[in-house]
Amino acid sequence: MPTLANLDLFAQATLAIVFEALPFLLLGSVASGLVEAFVPREKVERYLPKGRLPATLFGLALGAATPCCECGVVFLTRRLLAKGVPPGAGLAFMLAAPVVNPVSIAATLVAFRGDPTMAVWRCVVVALAAGIVGYWAGGRRGETLIKPLLGLEPTCACGHDHGHDHPHGPAHAHPGNGAAPKPLFGSLAEALPVAVLHPSLAKRTETALRHAMADFLDMAKVLVFGAMVAAAFKAFVPTPVILALEEHLWLAIPGLMVLAVILSLCSQADAFVAASFTSFPEPARLAFLAMGPMLDLKLFLMWRQVFTPRLVRVLLVVPAAVVFAACAVLGFLWPGGGA
Repeated sequence: MPTLANLDLFAQATLAIVFEALPFLLLGSVASGLVEAFVPREKVERYLPKGRLPATLFGLALGAATPCCECGVVFLTRRLLAKGVPPGAGLAFMLAAPVVNPVSIAATLVAFRGDPTMAVWRCVVVALAAGIVGYWAGGRRGETLIKPLLGLEPTCACGHDHGHDHPHGPAHAHPGNGAAPKPLFGSLAEALPVAVLHPSLAKRTETALRHAMADFLDMAKVLVFGAMVAAAFKAFVPTPVILALEEHLWLAIPGLMVLAVILSLCSQADAFVAASFTSFPEPARLAFLAMGPMLDLKLFLMWRQVFTPRLVRVLLVVPAAVVFAACAVLGFLWPGGGA
């Protein structure tokens, strides 16, 4: 039977995860709204690399320059894909950004007292998994990987998808019975002021905030549910069950991978938890650090909201397989790792 202490720990852990993740969720939603309002699709399609390998490498580089965690990167990726970012770049960015950015690297260095070994290997393993998924996605069209945004967008009652890069004004009035509007003065565009055809900064900012609010509310409920599941594991699973794994590398690696998935920690804070597992082999702690930012409970729930089932299956299998294989190999190379 759960004790009062268990219930207290459950409540504290739930609130801790939610409050830890909410700022990054908000940051990601704002970034998503800004992309929607200020980044024209045609410019994205024109300037980004199209080849599978160049697009994947671009996604990894973009992740290294974007200080965000996994809590906000999912729907930012959805916006980027909807804007025409190559799928390889978008998926590589989504998986790599939470780990290879300067903030997460600095947090890992601090947690491991300045030793760069864990930070370097963490970036290498995550970039490898992100590159494989990105290269796979590069051979597919973005619209086959993301679900429609139906029901998630603020509307202006005009019937248009807000993903389009055009204003909603008189130029988009819909005539009855599907008939085409009759042109005025030979061309309606010639009769409209420039301000209508080219929305002002204030109008674009309002649009960005409306999209950000829709994304934030959509994903916040998923975050809360995932935090409750993770907190339940922490509060109700006996400690000896976890400690029994630390003696054997081949149990410790998958054991800490599963723990990372369930705990659903933020990528900019999980290094401090991994550093506390002092009795576990180093490759197992690396598996914990590499697995969590690419796959955890809250990410899985967000993926189901955003991506098609086929892509969700790839995201479930490939990162886990890469992390396990890489950490198992490192178990033979790391000093004392196979002990």
